[in-house]
Amino acid sequence: MVTGLLAVLLLMPWGARAQVSPEVRTYLTSVRSLYESLEYERALEQLSSARRLTRSAEEDVALSLYEGLILADMGQNDAASAAFKAALFLNPEAKLPVRVSPKVARRFKSLRAQVKQTLASGLTEHAPVSPRPDTQPPPTAESPRQETPAPHAPTVNTTGQQGLRSRALIPAVAGSVLLAVGGVSHGLARNEQARLRNGDPSLTSYEEARRSMSRGKTFQNVGAGLIGAGVVGLGLAAGFYVLGAPEAPMALSVGTDGTSAFVSGRWP
Repeated sequence: MVTGLLAVLLLMPWGARAQVSPEVRTYLTSVRSLYESLEYERALEQLSSARRLTRSAEEDVALSLYEGLILADMGQNDAASAAFKAALFLNPEAKLPVRVSPKVARRFKSLRAQVKQTLASGLTEHAPVSPRPDTQPPPTAESPRQETPAPHAPTVNTTGQQGLRSRALIPAVAGSVLLAVGGVSHGLARNEQARLRNGDPSLTSYEEARRSMSRGKTFQNVGAGLIGAGVVGLGLAAGFYVLGAPEAPMALSVGTDGTSAFVSGRWP
């Protein structure tokens, strides 16, 4: 135990030895022993516990150097470089406490050069983000701010073709419905006509035949009226689409009295 502690003290720079507390030295001895035994996870746990006791930059340097060595052996190169740089920023002349492979030694030497260059130029790795090139400088007394006129919002033309086409939808739908209903009524009329021509057995009397004929005529007249009204609606839709919608709203209604269909309402 005493031999290991002396070895740690001899390998540390003289200035660091005088500033490391006995508690941290004890942890460093344990970390070195675990590191040499390849027990990296436990060594990292000891380092984490030791950091709660650090009171000087020299102690932080010693712990960061060992952390970098352990992470480098574990293959975590980025994390190892970060730990080495943390130590070098506190002490650019810090030296590794143990003999390392040439690869790790070269990386540590390169990181030392980077840190010294950064410190010499007065920069840090977390330099503030420079303003974007298109950012305008604040106005001064000599150059007052020039107000940039806001772009005019595009106006939407509610008349013209868009208005026409939107209004054409209603008569188009109404015309289609009327055509469909008129087609059904016309089909019923043809059905009654076929019953009479083919001598349907259900027509057992003259009175029943007369009623079938009357129904057929009614269906025929209603179908013709509805089909005509549907054609009118589609014609209106086509006119609105091509020529233009009226300024005032149009109110139309379609009805039937049993024998014919009619369109009524107010035309604008």
